[in-house]
Amino acid sequence: MSQVTVAPIVEGHGEMPAVRTLIDRISLELMGTYVEVTQPFRLDSAKMRKPEELAKAVRFQSARVRDRGGVLVLRDGDDSDITCPVALAASLAPEPDLVTVPVEIVIARHEYEAWFLAAAESLRSHPSVHDDAKAPEDPEGKRDAKTQLRGIMNESYKETLHQAKFTAVMDLNLAVERSRSFRRMVNAIRSLSG
Repeated sequence: MSQVTVAPIVEGHGEMPAVRTLIDRISLELMGTYVEVTQPFRLDSAKMRKPEELAKAVRFQSARVRDRGGVLVLRDGDDSDITCPVALAASLAPEPDLVTVPVEIVIARHEYEAWFLAAAESLRSHPSVHDDAKAPEDPEGKRDAKTQLRGIMNESYKETLHQAKFTAVMDLNLAVERSRSFRRMVNAIRSLSG
């Protein structure tokens, strides 16, 4: 069977290494399969909001998909955008004839870091996180997940320092259970792998 390739597009510097780890873990731990994850393409938030810039990035990443797989666009669902993640994802979807591979759009509500909040208890193994860290009742309910995350840490949260490390230790099943947008992420990987 041919190799499945996922070519991600992300906004932040911290997401560059984190998304590779996340896709690897989702495919291996939740789906029992291996996918090749290409070098992520970073498109800052201002460019991510410009359809022509996003289309260029999608075309670039689609060229990295040889047989099966596709492009994954991952971004935060900031309040400055459409408030509904589903509507925001639909607004970002490329024209149907832009590329020949599938493109999945995932909006982290409100931020990637909300996924860490959903699995907060599993972050206790990291030395930067308090031993009594607990997930809030609604991890995706409030804006500014980074500030909430700082509340369960004994140091300041820095995307480039913590994002990939927390991604490596977070309990994926807890995140699936408690975060609708994380379930969407898992479903996107499952769809691209199919």
